[in-house]
Amino acid sequence: MTNPVLNDRFLVLKDRIDDFLKQYHQTLVRLDSEPLVAIIGELRSGLNEPFLFVVVGEVKSGKSSFINALLGHPICQVDAAPCTDVIQQIVYSETRFEEKIHPLLTKIGLPLTILQTIAIVDTPGTNTVIDNHQEITRNFIPHSDLVLMVFPAKNPYTQSAWDLLDYIRDDWRKRTVFILQQADLARPDEIATNLNRVRELALQKGIADPHLFATSAEHETSGSAESGFEAVREFIRETITGGRHYRLKLASILESAERVTEKVEQSLADRRERLVADQATVDKVKQRLASGHKQSAYELKSLIGRLTEAYHQAARTMISDFRDGLAFRQLFERSVRSTFGRKPSLKKWLEKLEVRFESDLRRRTETITEEGAVHFVEGLQVLLQQLLRELDDIRSAPIAEDHLFQRLDRRRTDVIEAVKTNMAELIGGESFSTRDLQATDSLGPSLVGGSALTAVGAFFLVVTHGLFFDITGGILTGTGLLLAGGVMFFRRNKLIAQLEANLDAGGQQFTSELNQRLSDRLNLIFDDIDRNFLALYEYVAQEAARLEPVFDQLQDLKRQQRRLLEDTHGQLQD
Repeated sequence: MTNPVLNDRFLVLKDRIDDFLKQYHQTLVRLDSEPLVAIIGELRSGLNEPFLFVVVGEVKSGKSSFINALLGHPICQVDAAPCTDVIQQIVYSETRFEEKIHPLLTKIGLPLTILQTIAIVDTPGTNTVIDNHQEITRNFIPHSDLVLMVFPAKNPYTQSAWDLLDYIRDDWRKRTVFILQQADLARPDEIATNLNRVRELALQKGIADPHLFATSAEHETSGSAESGFEAVREFIRETITGGRHYRLKLASILESAERVTEKVEQSLADRRERLVADQATVDKVKQRLASGHKQSAYELKSLIGRLTEAYHQAARTMISDFRDGLAFRQLFERSVRSTFGRKPSLKKWLEKLEVRFESDLRRRTETITEEGAVHFVEGLQVLLQQLLRELDDIRSAPIAEDHLFQRLDRRRTDVIEAVKTNMAELIGGESFSTRDLQATDSLGPSLVGGSALTAVGAFFLVVTHGLFFDITGGILTGTGLLLAGGVMFFRRNKLIAQLEANLDAGGQQFTSELNQRLSDRLNLIFDDIDRNFLALYEYVAQEAARLEPVFDQLQDLKRQQRRLLEDTHGQLQD
């Protein structure tokens, strides 16, 4: 569009604003804020659009009749039922056209002189029963340059219209003009009273110098000079005189961008506060896991010490029995009488001695192992409950459908809920891997179904008994004791010393391997627990990495925005 007012300074300013909005758009894309990305994109597109008048009001308030009378053409449909179910944008065109831009927006082109400088938008009513009407209207407000708020002249106090004004003023601070339409249906004193009351309400809403007009489309159509439309047209002419509307449009776009900035700042401040809380939760989780790991390691060390002592007690009993059995008389009787089948042979005696040792060892260790497993798992369950409480303490407010950072908030909620579910499953019975019960050398970290107490306790028993009997099996027959009784008697002290040495070596091996296997298992259990929190760790780290650069970018954008607004207002005063 060409216009003599478009001087070099204006074009330079427009290009600077376009570059600013492009940077802003890229920043919001990185923030993944879909609603604000769309708004900034529309503001940037609006740089090349005419000055935009948006007409809002309740159903049957006379919006469409007002627009038809203002333009002098029956453009907008007027009916007893609600007609406007989409936004209708009326723009200049040398030939008439009607184009569906998207399901919620229809563009109508008309060869009217007034439309060379402005575009007019007719919106759905605010109190219609038809779905999405109010949402359609609210979504178009940020792109407006001036809002014409239409009330029925006889009753301009409807709640939904004034609620919409709160959104227009509080959320977007748009310039607003008040139209009391259908003035032909009200008495002059009613119109005067209602104009004064609307002025008072507008002042209460923070509108310093409200513009109010009483109009009658019916009178305008019939050619009456009392229609009130000439005052409206004069206001429009004053608004757009000398290309002023171009600068007002730039100011409106920058002011909308400024409001976006305020929304982003508030939302980022909320996110930063929440990030600090999330980081504190992650720190607590890691501290609890480290403390729990340390405590569990201490408990396992104590358990291994008790098992080692049980081993030595069983070993001392065995050595005592062995020593007693190596007395000359006992050896002679076994050697001689076994010949006649009256007494077990030396071999049978040694085998029986070994079986008795293994039985004693099993009896002593099973109780210790079972008690240790119970205590260990109870400690794990307490830890998991503490971790779950940490997650419950995370503040997670419901996500509004129009929230600025919906996707990120939903991702955060999904991450927290997934971790809480995993923790609840562990507490409720999902166990640590039971595959180790079939293969004690397998220390895989997967989590499968079953009882945590049964799985961990059974693992302890398998490892403990497996190690005991791997080490002690054949400890007597492997010492070369199957000799004649007399020879055994004369080598008695040496054989006892040899057995003691073998049992002592076995005990050391048992303690070392049990410590290694249970420590490995402990590490895998805590790796399993920690793995459930990896998504939370990753989310918090990514959020921290994302937020800080955005704060810096936003401050730079704010500085640019202030300079652009100052320059735009300076041109308005020229």
